[in-house]
Amino acid sequence: MTAPSTFASEINEIRSELVELASRALKQIERSVAAWDETDSGLAAEVIALDEEIDTLTAELDWKIYQTQLLQSPMAGDQRLLHVGLIAAIALERVGDLAVEISVAASSVPPSGQVTEIQGLITKMAGRSVDCLARSIQAIARSDVQLASQAVEESRAVRDMLDDVMDAAARGGDEPEVRAWTTAAVLVGRHLERVANNGRELGGRVEFLVDGRPFSRDAGDA
Repeated sequence: MTAPSTFASEINEIRSELVELASRALKQIERSVAAWDETDSGLAAEVIALDEEIDTLTAELDWKIYQTQLLQSPMAGDQRLLHVGLIAAIALERVGDLAVEISVAASSVPPSGQVTEIQGLITKMAGRSVDCLARSIQAIARSDVQLASQAVEESRAVRDMLDDVMDAAARGGDEPEVRAWTTAAVLVGRHLERVANNGRELGGRVEFLVDGRPFSRDAGDA
């Protein structure tokens, strides 16, 4: 059996490292939402401390992609993968930052003002945002257009759920504790919608990855 070329090995390594980075970033989102749900400042602090690992992994993957582009002269299909991989790495670093923001919110408000309806929506949003981004990364790793379309559809559902959060917040009570908690919850909802939006954008690039069709920021919005 012929051993795989150095270039093929590097491409496979980049795919694997992208999936690993996504796994770390998604775990950060899950932990930050758990910190919010449980008002766990200790867990929130752990998420914030671990953000440096996401930044380091992103920088290492960026460098590997640049080096591969410069030294290997990839063909068009592999060049597209490297291009999308670089965009995905940057998006995942942003997702790590969003996990930090959610953790900050988890540490900023007392649970006494919690609104059960909004809390339930946030929990559902978190699950669907994670699913959306996970699907888009797997779609990139597998060059799977159908999986990418599912990610785009998932992002629509998350966007609708943010509207539900906003509506519920408008019906919230006037007590200071409730207002403070609700304001923070709306921010958490916006952060989760941005996680899904990153999934939508990455999912929308899979057709470009597969056959070079241009990326449209309006993909999935019709």
